[in-house]
Amino acid sequence: MFVRWIAGFLAPLALAMGSTSGLAAESYQSQAGSVSVVTVAEGLEQPWGLAFLPDGRMLVTEKEGRLRLVTWDGDLSEPLGGVPEVYDGGQGGLLDVALDPDFAANQLVYLSFSEPGDGGAG
Repeated sequence: MFVRWIAGFLAPLALAMGSTSGLAAESYQSQAGSVSVVTVAEGLEQPWGLAFLPDGRMLVTEKEGRLRLVTWDGDLSEPLGGVPEVYDGGQGGLLDVALDPDFAANQLVYLSFSEPGDGGAG
């Protein structure tokens, strides 16, 4: 699985992060205009949610319970520590990730996940 960056919707972010000229893009026409899709990272398994850090890196959740850092040039970190045990089944797993509105000061990251419980997910 891979993470794709949709340039048509995240153009302001592209300006903040730098050029996409070194990455191969696929272009598609829509009723709203042209949309470019760029593969940013490969090697993820069931990526589910992502949050952009202030420095341009991305936190990406994998449904099975891993949280990874992805750099703008596509480098994928080993799974990060401190992630709770998750129940991965059906629609359950490690789902969304969000930064606290005051992340720059407090470094808080919020995770949405299904936790294991007696007889299934809780």
